Amino acid sequence: MQLYAWAHSMSIDGARSISNCEFLVRILGDRVSVAITGTTISASQTVEKGVACIRLLFHLPLACQTNAVSAIPVLVPDAWAGSGSVEPTDIFDALIEEIIILLGGFGPRHSLIRLYQNNDGRRPHQHSSGQQQPHDGFLLFFNILRQSHHSFASLGEVSGAFGVLEVAQARTPSHEVSGDFIVTVTLSNREQMSLFLQRSIARLPMDWVLDWLEVQHRFSSRVW
Repeated sequence: MQLYAWAHSMSIDGARSISNCEFLVRILGDRVSVAITGTTISASQTVEKGVACIRLLFHLPLACQTNAVSAIPVLVPDAWAGSGSVEPTDIFDALIEEIIILLGGFGPRHSLIRLYQNNDGRRPHQHSSGQQQPHDGFLLFFNILRQSHHSFASLGEVSGAFGVLEVAQARTPSHEVSGDFIVTVTLSNREQMSLFLQRSIARLPMDWVLDWLEVQHRFSSRVW
């Protein structure tokens, strides 16, 4: 689980270190890309699906390298960088997503590019510092599940004081049962959401599965 610890760590050699956060704030705020001492991120220009973007490359520590992969790319549309609208938390969510996709054996996903295209290039709305994130009850629910050390049960449900997580088999467009899953979370206040979970991701440790569901929720509920 060294890769998991690195991806979430704010220590000096973690993905979310002060140096890395400062680098992201600079490149997302005023497009300054000069490396800061201690950062493990490099930046370059590229084009993905016809969209000009910044390629942020997170360099993995030697102990965290897997499947001969030494770095994880996260792509940010040029039009969104420098606007102050995309935040470091969005980048870290995309990083977690790309790592899980790598471990699940498919990808990359490049969610920020996909969201940019799905929204016709409109910039995401900026969050005010005091604004409550939408559906934060779901994030609390995931955190409680994480602390309870449940394992992914494939099919069935996990219930708790804050709600119920139900896992059902997904179906193909022709309504045949597939090997993937639909995860439905119903909070005690009756708020509900459903997320698609690939079979290969469901096989990962529960922390990664919960991170996947949480990131999909964050991207779907983010106001773009």
